[in-house]
Amino acid sequence: MPPNNPSALDQSHVNTLSAFSFASFFQDQKKTLHSRSMMLALSFLIEDYAAASPETRLIATFQRFSYYRRQLHRYRRFAPRLSHVFVLGFPDEVPPDLPEVTTVALEAEWPLVHEWVVIAWGPAIAAALVAYDEEQCAPFCTSRRFQAVWTTSTAQIEPMVTAFYRALGQPAPVFARDMPTTQRTTVAMQKDLTARLRAVRQ
Repeated sequence: MPPNNPSALDQSHVNTLSAFSFASFFQDQKKTLHSRSMMLALSFLIEDYAAASPETRLIATFQRFSYYRRQLHRYRRFAPRLSHVFVLGFPDEVPPDLPEVTTVALEAEWPLVHEWVVIAWGPAIAAALVAYDEEQCAPFCTSRRFQAVWTTSTAQIEPMVTAFYRALGQPAPVFARDMPTTQRTTVAMQKDLTARLRAVRQ
């Protein structure tokens, strides 16, 4: 794994990552408009279940690193339980170093700066929130409206994860999927999501 220093991205892969977009994988899929509160609920759900699922990788884009700092208490707690974590964001501040967390600095012109993404990928979980800043004002001001897709489809998530690792010049994770456990995790997440979103609306 590359070091945690956000400037450590191999320059030979900067051009590939500069054009990369998770949202591009859902260009033809109907999206739902979400508020920041609903996005947080979805993000926390994926992170919590990722931490409870062995050998899971987590990919999270924060638009800017100061947003990551606000969730640092959560990442300190669950990052050691994950196989690895990638945190991407615009470097408006220097992100803290955490074990098992690789930070990747984004430039203001890159598509990823406008995306709010949380992906959990492991033998017993497949879950992704992929959202695009409708106002395209990141990273210089706070976005309020997002077009988002929430999926637990391995057929949708695997190509995204593979392409992301390729953009970083790294091999994608290889593991044997435990389908019965993945299905149980998906059902549990969907039930939990209903409860969490109900709480958000109250």
